[in-house]
Amino acid sequence: MPPRVICLRAEHPGRVDDAAEGGGPAADHERGQPDQLHPDAAKPIALILSGIMGHVTDIGEARSIVRNLMDALPPGSYLSLNDGTTVIGGEQMEQATQDYNESGALPYVQRTPEEIASFFDGLELVEPGVVSCPLWRPEASDGSPPAEVDAFGGVGRKP
Repeated sequence: MPPRVICLRAEHPGRVDDAAEGGGPAADHERGQPDQLHPDAAKPIALILSGIMGHVTDIGEARSIVRNLMDALPPGSYLSLNDGTTVIGGEQMEQATQDYNESGALPYVQRTPEEIASFFDGLELVEPGVVSCPLWRPEASDGSPPAEVDAFGGVGRKP
């Protein structure tokens, strides 16, 4: 049996799609109310939310969605999450986000690193914690640290 791939789409952050079943809905439900995401509840899985939770503009709702998704997963599962910030780009990034949101695209909100860290509440945060993504276990290169970007993230393990 091939591994099951679960897709969470920005347009429907409360809907779960099952890529193993051709990409159709695996479960239609209200936001933050996931059905069982994995058929073998004894096996840990990884939930990857990369740049998606900024489309849920209310931080409380975004936290609730992540918490409910993780609650549906067995112990030992991991959450990998990253989202945009304005820590590095400051006013330029804020203006770019405003321009994007005014374009008619799905709205996006930049979060603080502390807000991004709050998605890992109740999980065991893996070192180095929540940092600018290029700093999360960077590969050795010419010895200089990688440039930081306005995407902060981390990995947490469900106890």
